[in-house]
Amino acid sequence: MEEAMQRAARALDAVESKSVFREDSGTANLIEGLKRTLTTKGRKPYTFAISCQTPSAHTLTLTLRRGDTTSEWDVACGDREADQFDIPGGTPFTARVTPVSGQVEGIISWRLDTVGAEDVQDCADDITGCES
Repeated sequence: MEEAMQRAARALDAVESKSVFREDSGTANLIEGLKRTLTTKGRKPYTFAISCQTPSAHTLTLTLRRGDTTSEWDVACGDREADQFDIPGGTPFTARVTPVSGQVEGIISWRLDTVGAEDVQDCADDITGCES
């Protein structure tokens, strides 16, 4: 389990921008899943990064929800870089990963950071999405 936590931390560090300021972070077992409401105050941009580590290939579904708007994303376990989602400041949002049933062992690690506007990727709001 310790090795999995180290790999997850490296995956999160791999996507960390220079302007980052840590707001919140955590780790959960796959069997427990993740359901966390996160606060995003003001107008500054945030980045939610998530990594999953398992002994074998596995994909999770991350659900991001703010108000009535929901988006779903696949997160592949074992990637060297965490999946990263841009979230604008404002009302709280919920990040959820359904608990994994069966004998799948592993961990989910996540971070919520504020970032500089220059570090926001293609879409400034990965919950509502952006039209091309």
